[in-house]
Amino acid sequence: MISSTLSRWIMPRNRRVRKGNSLQLEKVSAPVSLKDQAYLAIKGAILSLKLQPGQALVESELAQQLGISKTPVRTALHQLEREGLVTKVLYKGTYVADITMRDIREIFLLRAVLEGLAARLAAPTFAESDLERARKLLLSMQEALDRGETEVASQCGARFHDLIWQKANGQRLQLIVANLDDQVQRFRLLSDRISGRLQQSLKEHQLILEALEEKDPELAEQRVKEHLHSVIEVLSTEQPLRADGAGEEKIE
Repeated sequence: MISSTLSRWIMPRNRRVRKGNSLQLEKVSAPVSLKDQAYLAIKGAILSLKLQPGQALVESELAQQLGISKTPVRTALHQLEREGLVTKVLYKGTYVADITMRDIREIFLLRAVLEGLAARLAAPTFAESDLERARKLLLSMQEALDRGETEVASQCGARFHDLIWQKANGQRLQLIVANLDDQVQRFRLLSDRISGRLQQSLKEHQLILEALEEKDPELAEQRVKEHLHSVIEVLSTEQPLRADGAGEEKIE
């Protein structure tokens, strides 16, 4: 059942904001609706690959698992369809959106350009405290790999990328890339499942760190692009494509 802790995010009712003779506005009361809770739960399962690409999504089954009626589940699925995470097939049903190499190439090429720019902007701004934070993340990533905790290692890698975005300090840039993040998360988890990929990813992160330590914008941009392009190469090797791209093989 969806965690009841979400229901704590409710703003108090009937409070007014007063400032001189300015307009008085009543604060918005914002309980988390069942639709929103269903949306967050299903989306989280899709992004973590607990719900696999191509898997059927049956409203009654989802509603039973979440302990709610079918109506909020149906609304949540409509929203996820608009976001490209769910697809509906006429007369067949609703499914988790498939992942094809075309999707991966498109998303990661865009991500490489945007995050490469972020690394270029961030490199001169990295203070020693920032570099130390980055080093600790990569050390934690290595330790997690040594323990066989691949999910923890992957999270450390993602936080390393987040640090670059934070230091780039480009709000518009972050808003643009935020639209890609959901798909990137699924693709990253797929690549992390490939034997030896996370260890290689760690080495690529270490090369990025070296460029940041040197405060070299061009090198930082290059290293980030190489890292993201390598994900495309790895997944392409694991799952060959048809030359015309039509009816591409799905990544399972």
